[in-house]
Amino acid sequence: MIRLLLTGLALLASAATASAALIAPQLGEARTERLVAPDGRAMAVERGFVRVPERRHRAAPEGVIELAVMRLRWADAPSRIVNMVLAGGPGDSGTGLLRGLSAARAAGLLDLMGGDVIAFDQRGSGRSRPSLALPERVPLPLEAEGSPALWLPVMADAARAAARQFAARGVRLASYTSAENADDVDAVRRAFGYATMHLWGRSYGSHLALATVRRHPGSVARLILVSPEGPDHTYKLPAQTDVVIARIAERAGTPELPATMRTVITRLLREPVTVEVAGPDGAAQRVTIGAFDVQWLTAQALGDPRTLATLPAAYREMAGGDFRRMGAVALAARSQWRLGSGMKYMMDLASHGSPARLRRIERQARTALLGNAINFPLMALRDAWPAVDLGAAYRKRVRSAVPTLILVGDLDARTPVENAREIARGLSHAQIVVVENAAHQFDLFGNAVLQPILREFVAGRAVTTQRVRVREIGFQR
Repeated sequence: MIRLLLTGLALLASAATASAALIAPQLGEARTERLVAPDGRAMAVERGFVRVPERRHRAAPEGVIELAVMRLRWADAPSRIVNMVLAGGPGDSGTGLLRGLSAARAAGLLDLMGGDVIAFDQRGSGRSRPSLALPERVPLPLEAEGSPALWLPVMADAARAAARQFAARGVRLASYTSAENADDVDAVRRAFGYATMHLWGRSYGSHLALATVRRHPGSVARLILVSPEGPDHTYKLPAQTDVVIARIAERAGTPELPATMRTVITRLLREPVTVEVAGPDGAAQRVTIGAFDVQWLTAQALGDPRTLATLPAAYREMAGGDFRRMGAVALAARSQWRLGSGMKYMMDLASHGSPARLRRIERQARTALLGNAINFPLMALRDAWPAVDLGAAYRKRVRSAVPTLILVGDLDARTPVENAREIARGLSHAQIVVVENAAHQFDLFGNAVLQPILREFVAGRAVTTQRVRVREIGFQR
């Protein structure tokens, strides 16, 4: 009996220790720098690391991850409000959003957000430890037109080799999920001692913000989602991409663009084109371009307004038989391809997609302009990584009464307006603002059209604006 009692007490003590590790994350290796705004106000920039368990969801937490964090605040007027800024990707550096800001821009950010600002490098990314960065190039073959059949074996071999290397270093890749990531968000909040937070998430950061509000509803006071990605939006719908391409064509003054694209792609399916272009060293290289090359490179271009702007001219040139521009892009893309981040693949593959969404993607890809290139190679590399599946409950719509502002560009083919509407159906206090002429990436904090809306929302006032217009993209025709 005594032995049982002692065993029970030991287990309770062990559980208490594990619980304490979860309840009281602390900031370590902290250092503070001082910035002075142009008007003389002093700001404090704090840097450090927050230690969190690598894997929480066991009888006792396992492993340790050190999250690189940064906090920006007024030195003489600390706020009880914190704005937690979540980077996208997955795998982009959160601290990179604050690192290197001029004093004027830092002060402007604090004034806009109305409180302290925290950003951190999510597990596996940036300066967090361990790093899951994979910067090594994995060149793709040049001698034949691009295709999943030709490229996937190369990509999958690289992914399996990376997974083995991480395992040899003791990294538990199965712990790199958005569920653990969401718990990290709340741990960072607690490490700095805030009762609640305003969550700002863009692209994958919005996906993570929604996971956080579901798992830690009492910790989130306000939610700002930009270029929104819901729980079941990791894989993109090809038909939605077609809708946005048609909208881009109208906005560019080239309504014939979708038909031109289909003509070019159909021709390349029948007969690939070989062009000679200058390589990185200036020497001439031959590259063969097929339909999938053009589909995949177009899918990549849709996210950035700078590359999006080139599409009408690029397709006009190809329709006329000139593939020099596309050849240079194809050569660069194949010779410089890399996995980039093991964290990215693990996060996205764990979120996965519902059976219904996977069926829609398969059906739509048969007739979509870009096929399923918008999801390449992510979906096809699922078996190459030791991915977990967060399950059907994770992919269900998030339901919350937290006041939410959703900003989405009407030229965004990666996280389209339909995403915002679907997400908002579960949020009883959500307001969608459609940003006309904005693609997936657009200036948020420095845009004079958007700043008043953001100020109103973070100040607790109702936002009634439904549409705004930003400067048009300068399309090349």
